[in-house]
Amino acid sequence: EICGKSLVDDHDDSAMYGPPPFADYKVMGTVSDEDGKPIKGIRVSVLLKYSPWSKDVEETLYSDDKGAFQLTRTVDDLPPVTISFEDVDGEENGGEFVSTEVTPKRNRTKDGDGMGSYQGAFEVQADVQLKKK
Repeated sequence: EICGKSLVDDHDDSAMYGPPPFADYKVMGTVSDEDGKPIKGIRVSVLLKYSPWSKDVEETLYSDDKGAFQLTRTVDDLPPVTISFEDVDGEENGGEFVSTEVTPKRNRTKDGDGMGSYQGAFEVQADVQLKKK
Protein backbone atom coordinates (compact mmCIF):
# COMPACT_ATOMS: atom_id res chain seq x y z
CA GLU A 1 0.00 0.00 0.00
CA ILE A 2 1.27 3.47 -0.90
CA CYS A 3 -0.57 6.57 0.31
CA GLY A 4 -3.59 4.42 1.18
CA LYS A 5 -3.81 2.82 -2.31
CA SER A 6 -3.23 -0.87 -2.89
CA LEU A 7 -0.55 -1.93 -5.38
CA VAL A 8 -2.54 -5.07 -6.12
CA ASP A 9 -5.32 -4.65 -8.65
CA ASP A 10 -8.14 -6.52 -6.92
CA HIS A 11 -11.16 -5.26 -8.85
CA ASP A 12 -13.29 -7.37 -11.15
CA ASP A 13 -12.42 -6.61 -14.79
CA SER A 14 -15.64 -8.25 -16.04
CA ALA A 15 -17.57 -5.12 -14.98
CA MET A 16 -15.34 -3.04 -17.27
CA TYR A 17 -14.76 -5.44 -20.15
CA GLY A 18 -17.68 -7.85 -19.87
CA PRO A 19 -17.49 -11.60 -19.28
CA PRO A 20 -14.69 -13.56 -20.95
CA PRO A 21 -15.47 -15.21 -24.29
CA PHE A 22 -16.92 -18.72 -24.20
CA ALA A 23 -18.36 -21.29 -26.61
CA ASP A 24 -20.29 -24.56 -26.56
CA TYR A 25 -18.23 -27.48 -27.87
CA LYS A 26 -19.37 -30.95 -28.89
CA VAL A 27 -16.57 -33.40 -29.66
CA MET A 28 -17.74 -36.67 -31.15
CA GLY A 29 -16.76 -39.50 -33.42
CA THR A 30 -16.20 -43.19 -33.88
CA VAL A 31 -13.31 -45.61 -33.57
CA SER A 32 -13.09 -48.65 -35.82
CA ASP A 33 -10.53 -51.16 -37.03
CA GLU A 34 -9.19 -51.34 -40.58
CA ASP A 35 -12.20 -53.46 -41.61
CA GLY A 36 -14.64 -50.82 -40.33
CA LYS A 37 -15.70 -52.80 -37.25
CA PRO A 38 -16.34 -50.63 -34.16
CA ILE A 39 -13.81 -50.89 -31.34
CA LYS A 40 -15.07 -50.68 -27.75
CA GLY A 41 -12.90 -49.48 -24.87
CA ILE A 42 -10.47 -47.20 -26.68
CA ARG A 43 -9.28 -44.39 -24.42
CA VAL A 44 -10.11 -41.09 -26.09
CA SER A 45 -8.27 -38.07 -24.68
CA VAL A 46 -9.62 -34.70 -25.76
CA LEU A 47 -7.13 -31.87 -25.28
CA LEU A 48 -8.32 -28.27 -25.49
CA LYS A 49 -5.11 -26.39 -26.25
CA TYR A 50 -5.27 -22.83 -25.01
CA SER A 51 -2.70 -20.08 -25.44
CA PRO A 52 0.76 -20.46 -23.85
CA TRP A 53 -0.32 -18.39 -20.83
CA SER A 54 -3.52 -20.37 -20.12
CA LYS A 55 -3.96 -23.84 -18.70
CA ASP A 56 -4.87 -26.58 -21.19
CA VAL A 57 -7.86 -28.79 -20.39
CA GLU A 58 -7.87 -32.55 -20.99
CA GLU A 59 -10.91 -34.81 -20.77
CA THR A 60 -10.76 -38.60 -20.98
CA LEU A 61 -13.55 -40.88 -22.14
CA TYR A 62 -13.88 -44.33 -23.73
CA SER A 63 -15.49 -45.57 -26.93
CA ASP A 64 -18.73 -47.51 -26.42
CA ASP A 65 -19.99 -50.79 -28.00
CA LYS A 66 -20.54 -48.98 -31.31
CA GLY A 67 -17.08 -47.39 -31.18
CA ALA A 68 -18.70 -44.02 -30.53
CA PHE A 69 -17.62 -41.27 -28.12
CA GLN A 70 -19.02 -37.85 -27.31
CA LEU A 71 -18.09 -34.96 -25.05
CA THR A 72 -20.17 -31.81 -24.63
CA ARG A 73 -18.95 -28.85 -22.60
CA THR A 74 -18.77 -25.08 -22.46
CA VAL A 75 -15.24 -23.81 -22.97
CA ASP A 76 -13.42 -20.52 -22.59
CA ASP A 77 -12.70 -18.86 -25.92
CA LEU A 78 -12.14 -21.10 -28.99
CA PRO A 79 -9.27 -23.50 -28.32
CA PRO A 80 -8.02 -25.94 -30.96
CA VAL A 81 -8.85 -29.57 -30.15
CA THR A 82 -6.40 -32.47 -30.31
CA ILE A 83 -7.78 -35.98 -29.82
CA SER A 84 -5.64 -38.99 -28.90
CA PHE A 85 -6.78 -42.61 -29.25
CA GLU A 86 -5.12 -45.37 -27.23
CA ASP A 87 -5.89 -49.07 -26.85
CA VAL A 88 -5.58 -49.69 -23.13
CA ASP A 89 -7.18 -53.13 -22.77
CA GLY A 90 -5.01 -55.11 -25.19
CA GLU A 91 -6.63 -58.16 -26.79
CA GLU A 92 -9.93 -57.69 -24.95
CA ASN A 93 -11.40 -55.48 -27.71
CA GLY A 94 -10.43 -57.72 -30.62
CA GLY A 95 -6.74 -57.00 -30.91
CA GLU A 96 -3.99 -54.61 -29.97
CA PHE A 97 -4.15 -51.34 -31.87
CA VAL A 98 -1.63 -48.61 -32.64
CA SER A 99 -2.29 -45.28 -30.90
CA THR A 100 -2.97 -42.22 -33.02
CA GLU A 101 -3.66 -38.50 -32.63
CA VAL A 102 -5.73 -36.11 -34.76
CA THR A 103 -6.43 -32.38 -34.78
CA PRO A 104 -9.82 -32.11 -36.50
CA LYS A 105 -11.35 -28.90 -37.78
CA ARG A 106 -14.19 -27.37 -35.79
CA ASN A 107 -17.47 -26.52 -37.49
CA ARG A 108 -19.75 -23.74 -36.29
CA THR A 109 -23.31 -24.96 -35.67
CA LYS A 110 -24.68 -21.82 -34.02
CA ASP A 111 -23.68 -18.17 -34.29
CA GLY A 112 -22.49 -16.19 -31.29
CA ASP A 113 -24.41 -13.39 -29.65
CA GLY A 114 -22.62 -10.65 -31.60
CA MET A 115 -21.67 -8.96 -28.35
CA GLY A 116 -18.27 -10.62 -28.06
CA SER A 117 -18.73 -12.97 -25.12
CA TYR A 118 -20.74 -15.91 -26.51
CA GLN A 119 -18.81 -17.22 -29.50
CA GLY A 120 -21.46 -19.76 -30.56
CA ALA A 121 -21.64 -23.54 -30.75
CA PHE A 122 -19.12 -25.78 -32.47
CA GLU A 123 -18.84 -29.44 -33.35
CA VAL A 124 -15.64 -31.37 -33.79
CA GLN A 125 -16.00 -34.72 -35.59
CA ALA A 126 -13.25 -37.35 -35.52
CA ASP A 127 -13.87 -40.76 -37.08
CA VAL A 128 -10.69 -42.83 -36.97
CA GLN A 129 -9.60 -46.27 -38.07
CA LEU A 130 -6.92 -47.84 -35.92
CA LYS A 131 -4.36 -50.25 -37.32
CA LYS A 132 -3.50 -53.47 -35.53
CA LYS A 133 -0.01 -53.73 -34.03
